[in-house]
Amino acid sequence: METNAALLELCPEPLDQGVPDHRQHPGQARRGPLAAAPATAHDHPEVLSTPVPIFVVPLGSTPAGGSGTGLSPDDCRRLNGHSRATLDGTSRSRLLGRLPDRVSAAMAAATHWQLYGTRGLLVVACGDDARQMGFSVESVRPETSPPHTPYEVLTAHESRTAARCPAAERERLVTRFWVRKDAALQAVGRGLSLAPERIEAGFPADRGTVTVPGPYGFEVPVFVRNFTFSPSYEFAVATPEPLALTPSFAYSVT
Repeated sequence: METNAALLELCPEPLDQGVPDHRQHPGQARRGPLAAAPATAHDHPEVLSTPVPIFVVPLGSTPAGGSGTGLSPDDCRRLNGHSRATLDGTSRSRLLGRLPDRVSAAMAAATHWQLYGTRGLLVVACGDDARQMGFSVESVRPETSPPHTPYEVLTAHESRTAARCPAAERERLVTRFWVRKDAALQAVGRGLSLAPERIEAGFPADRGTVTVPGPYGFEVPVFVRNFTFSPSYEFAVATPEPLALTPSFAYSVT
């Protein structure tokens, strides 16, 4: 899906949340103003979940302490959907050399990683457990720009909800619905083989269950949660139920 040129507006200091850093001593992890993802599955405290390291990396300049010339904002869209397996050795080496050291180290140590990007922002999910999750990130156009997320991806209920929304917030809401659907489809391995308008993702809170039609008439429940780390982007993570996987974030890695 086409995205706009909105760039990430994050706190200039790193906001590390739940992702271990081998350069820090125990007990000295930095905490940011946003709440870290809970270490439980679907808000049920009796079910422990496995953390999946997620790095949110704004791009556009040379990484501090890193090598190479850095990736451009447009490189994020080109890398969207790629994994360790889909990039050849030369492309992997080039990518690792142009990301912040901490992200490169995590990717080099992981047997699997996946990339999700929109212009100016790259999301990196590390580890084999990331294969069982879906991720989607899209930028949101400023209020003065025409919408770029097609309303055809919405169900009738979602369309009515968007129509009742103030015009200034409508594009964000439609984009939020879209990333939920996209993440849910990825989580069950269907991608865009299924029309997004067949999936209801218009729940009002920042989390909920999306039902994805499966083969042979079966329906697959998928737990979807939105995370807000910038007013310029909408981001969703999806996990098929009842898998107990939780994203563990590092925001604005430098």
